[in-house]
Amino acid sequence: MVEQAGNTFRPGITKETFCKALSLLLSQRKKDEAFSDVLSSMGDGHFVFGTDNEYLEALLMVLKEALDDRYDYIEWWLYETEDYYIQEADETKEWHLNEPADLYDYICNDCDHSSRKKNAAKGDDNCEEIHP
Repeated sequence: MVEQAGNTFRPGITKETFCKALSLLLSQRKKDEAFSDVLSSMGDGHFVFGTDNEYLEALLMVLKEALDDRYDYIEWWLYETEDYYIQEADETKEWHLNEPADLYDYICNDCDHSSRKKNAAKGDDNCEEIHP
């Protein structure tokens, strides 16, 4: 469970475990892509391996909850970006999240966790409803 003492965020997973998990996910994705390529070469090109993977979905749920990743940065980092770069809307601050450790530090130290205490007191653990 994610804890917050005062305004200090304490993640429910160590940086080392988080980094190892993301490294393993990336490694498995490469294997799945290679397997899909082989399957595609044997047929009409419409084979995709690794979709609807419930193990992956479960692991992502645990990682998201462990870091209170209410804005889905973990899935963005794994699947949606190629440059691993983000910045504040007013462009006053930027982050380069090239490594899993960078992502971990960003989520734990730079994301807004201020509404966690208020929502936890109401019994609201649904991240989608916490967005400002």
